[in-house]
Amino acid sequence: MLEFEASNFEELEEEARLKATEISLAIVKAVCDGLDEGADVIALGFLSALDMDISVKRENYYEALTINLHRVEEAEEYELCSRAIKWIEQLQPEQEQE
Repeated sequence: MLEFEASNFEELEEEARLKATEISLAIVKAVCDGLDEGADVIALGFLSALDMDISVKRENYYEALTINLHRVEEAEEYELCSRAIKWIEQLQPEQEQE
């Protein structure tokens, strides 16, 4: 689970920019794990200074995977890429129906 040190949203934006690859890897892994387990919501992280949790709902899993896949590829995490692509292919028909 990701823990952010930011004390406001401007700091969070900067922290997210600096940790973009780490965050993308964590998002893709968490979404894939959540899909493997049949979870409807996954917890990604929290901002302790703002007492705020960050989570992703199932209806956003496809978007979370597709947005973050390129950073997983750049990080050369090919096993995780393979898992993500498998789930993207399975979720795509659901997206097309919406």
